[in-house]
Amino acid sequence: MKKKEEDKRRSFLKHILAGTAAVAGAAAITRPVKAKSAPKPCPLNETLYHESESFKKYYKTLRS
Repeated sequence: MKKKEEDKRRSFLKHILAGTAAVAGAAAITRPVKAKSAPKPCPLNETLYHESESFKKYYKTLRS
C-alpha cells in the first residue's frame, strides 16, 4: 500500500513539473520580441568627460 502512495505522489510531482515547464515554454515562445534601437552617434564636438575635484581625489586614491 505504501508503494502505491509513493507512486501517486511521484506521479503528481512529475505532472506538476511537466505542466510548469510547458507553461514557461509557451510563455517564452509567445512573448513578442522588440527590436533594439541602434545607439545614436555622439557629435564630434561634444565632451563626454570633464575632470572634477571628486575625480581627481578618486584617481589619487587609485595610485596609492
